[in-house]
Amino acid sequence: MKKIVTVFIMLLAVLSLSSCYDRSVLDDKGLNYFMPIAENVQYTQDNATVTLTWKIPTEVPEEFIRPIAVQIQVVENDIYRDRITLVNEETSHAFTIDPAKKYRYIVKLVGTFTGDAQETGRTSSVTSKGVIIKIE
Repeated sequence: MKKIVTVFIMLLAVLSLSSCYDRSVLDDKGLNYFMPIAENVQYTQDNATVTLTWKIPTEVPEEFIRPIAVQIQVVENDIYRDRITLVNEETSHAFTIDPAKKYRYIVKLVGTFTGDAQETGRTSSVTSKGVIIKIE
């Protein structure tokens, strides 16, 4: 009987600690700014070379320092391999790949606040949602 009560209490504790939560509250950084996504993201492939191209949107809020950065995450065969940051608003980047493997590239824009827009105790940069390019 004691084992049943112990198991019941443990189950109750696990259920109460894993209850529902509002993810949006955790993800909210309290900022009124957003970084637009990279536009027209495409790729070209020439044997073992893949070149990604994109456009920087014209509607980047003036509260961000220019040039903005471009971040590319590299996933090879479903394993995260690398993160490359280009800091001068570049609009293309080339990668050498193994044609036998699958690749996924995630392109994001990263803006850093100007001194006037930076709030004390808040993040100094904002990252856009990623645009995913799959190469199989």
